[in-house]
Amino acid sequence: MKKYRDLSVKVKAPVMMGMASFTVLALVCLALLVPLRNTSLEDSSKIAELLASNSGERLAVTINGAADVLRAYSGVIANMIASDLIPHEKMRNYLLGSMEMMLQREEKLHDLWCMFEPNLLDGMDSLFIHHTGSNSQGVFAPWLIGGKLTVIENRDDADLYYLTKKTKQEMISKPYWTEMNGKKIHVFSVVVPIFVHDSFIGVLGTDFEVSEMYHMIASLSGNTVGKLVSNDGIVTVHREPECIGILTDSGNREIIDRFADGKMFKGFYQFEGQELFKVFVPIHLGEGNAPWFYAVDIPVKDIYATSRTTAAYLIAYCLAGVALIALAGWGLTKNILKDVISVTDIIRQLSSGRINLHIDEQQKSDEIGVMKNELRRLVEGLNRTAGFAHNIGEGNLNADYRLLSADDALGASLLEMRQSLQDAEKEHSLRAREEEQRNWGTSGLAKFAEILRRNNDNMEVLSYNIISNMVKYLDANQGGIFVLNEAEFEEEKLLEMTACYAFDRKKFAEKQIHLGEGLVGTCYLEGETIYMTDIPDEYVTITSGLGDANPRALLICPLKVNDEIFGVIELASFREFEPYQLDFVQKLSESIAATISSVRVNIRTERLLSQTQLQTEEMANVEEELRQNMEEMQATQEDMRRREIELSETLTKMQEMQAAGEEKEYEMQQFYNTIFETCNVVEFSTEAVITNVNQNLLSIFNNADRDTFVGKCASDFIGEEASETAWSYLSKGKFYEDVQTVNTGAETLVIRQKFVPICNKQGQLKRVFLLALPENGRG
Repeated sequence: MKKYRDLSVKVKAPVMMGMASFTVLALVCLALLVPLRNTSLEDSSKIAELLASNSGERLAVTINGAADVLRAYSGVIANMIASDLIPHEKMRNYLLGSMEMMLQREEKLHDLWCMFEPNLLDGMDSLFIHHTGSNSQGVFAPWLIGGKLTVIENRDDADLYYLTKKTKQEMISKPYWTEMNGKKIHVFSVVVPIFVHDSFIGVLGTDFEVSEMYHMIASLSGNTVGKLVSNDGIVTVHREPECIGILTDSGNREIIDRFADGKMFKGFYQFEGQELFKVFVPIHLGEGNAPWFYAVDIPVKDIYATSRTTAAYLIAYCLAGVALIALAGWGLTKNILKDVISVTDIIRQLSSGRINLHIDEQQKSDEIGVMKNELRRLVEGLNRTAGFAHNIGEGNLNADYRLLSADDALGASLLEMRQSLQDAEKEHSLRAREEEQRNWGTSGLAKFAEILRRNNDNMEVLSYNIISNMVKYLDANQGGIFVLNEAEFEEEKLLEMTACYAFDRKKFAEKQIHLGEGLVGTCYLEGETIYMTDIPDEYVTITSGLGDANPRALLICPLKVNDEIFGVIELASFREFEPYQLDFVQKLSESIAATISSVRVNIRTERLLSQTQLQTEEMANVEEELRQNMEEMQATQEDMRRREIELSETLTKMQEMQAAGEEKEYEMQQFYNTIFETCNVVEFSTEAVITNVNQNLLSIFNNADRDTFVGKCASDFIGEEASETAWSYLSKGKFYEDVQTVNTGAETLVIRQKFVPICNKQGQLKRVFLLALPENGRG
């Protein structure tokens, strides 16, 4: 057998390509097969998580939606019971009607039931025993499904009621059997407590049929096995009825203990001799409950089935590829050799210095064709280099040249030479441009100095002249000047637009900006220039005959001098501002601020002068008024002295009259005391109630207790009719007299009663005295 180095290229190429391709493809197969199982597991895990999340979310939306409805309706029931708007005897019928309306309106509710504390609803449970909606004790406990009414009596709902009453929290029950439409089915319930003034009064609940809940999510689970598990591991929703209501995974503690974390977990678990990949995704149901879990089970053999099939196909494809690559190598080598000679001839001519060669552009796309194309590019590059050197020699510094490659030393040297010549020319142009910009800024400052000297007594005219000339001089498109008002209080200070030029602001239609509001207000507070080239939509628009458009540049500069800010100037343009223009605006803003300060001082001085003149006139008027007032006060003082003498005399007379009155009052009191002590007297109020009795009268009645008379009415002693007649006289200021026979207990007396009215000067009755004169017996 020949040695490998002595073999022809036609043989070497297929052998080498076959061996290399076999090695590479074998390594690729090994590299793919190793992670293939991990990829299958990862994909299955993501699919299982997605299925569990979607199914759990759908269950959560349905259950939580019903819980939200119950929560809101429980508040309605509590308000209904707490108010007095509905009579007690109609409360049950009204609640039944309300429940029927709620069940018809809310499609998410399959049924609706409630139960209340005994005698709490209306206090009439004993009257409603076995009545509509009431159980055998009369407690209101209706259950509505599809408009059909029954009573909660022997269902597990009663246990849910007592559990909810104990915890006083919303709850979701474990699955239980119940009878619905004559059929026993598995259900679980959502129960919400009802409170009135923080006191438990009952519960409101709805049921979910387990089979319907599973059918609702079956389409999302595909071929996997899905189930809903409560927070303590009880299976609530499952496709197998016998699995409902028991501990998940035969009570596997490793799984159930992880429920307390409330987080998603997954892993491989052995169950009934089969290895399963399980995913548990938490879902939050109701309020304040620990999360439940939706679980998806995938057999491990199903996870790796696809990877095993893929591995078999991959090995077969690798073997076929090796054969095809070896055959392609033999055919490729046959065509390469005949092009090698022509390439060698081209290289020989280049080595002799001949660059005016013609190489056909239509070459093959293989390696030999690439070699010829590269040689053609080399020849063209050498010709371009020669032409570029000729142009530079003639002074054409803008002649274009493209390097043959990054290592083209000759071309790089020529470009460096051209760059040196261009830098010298640019430096000369830059110096000329800087001189032109300095002249522009100096002329502008001189021009605006003249503008600021004019109209410095009118802020609006001055502002308009400034902004209009600035927009024109800067070749901007629009601008506005905002001046701080002279409000007395800090919170009333505003930036007011005193002038604008081609301005169309949409955000500040009233042309007033609060400090710190927007970019203008921010510029005032920070005291720094704001220059933006990325303008928010609709912040500022430039209006022309062709429509509206956003500017490309926005310049906002504070009008500041000696660290005091008098306003803000804002400019917008379709082109960006140059740095020398920004510097010009900042310098000019100091002059504008100083002018505004001067204008304000002038205006304030003029205003103060006007006020001073006005105050002088007012003071003259006040002085004249004071002189007149002094004359009137002197006359008034004389009149007051005269009145003081008259008042002194009147006071002396009043004191004499008061002394006489006091003497008269003392005499009257002595007279009253004499009558009250010597006669048999009873004193009445204007309402005919006895207020006082003297001892003489009490002695007639065997020294009776004073409390026997005080506080009683005249009608108690002289009769209703006599009392009304007497007071009809007395109220008119007339005396009234009659005779009464009175039994004192020891004897019978005939007493003449004389009622004496006591009235004021206006004739109003103030009190009544009764003088009792016995006509027989004691007196």
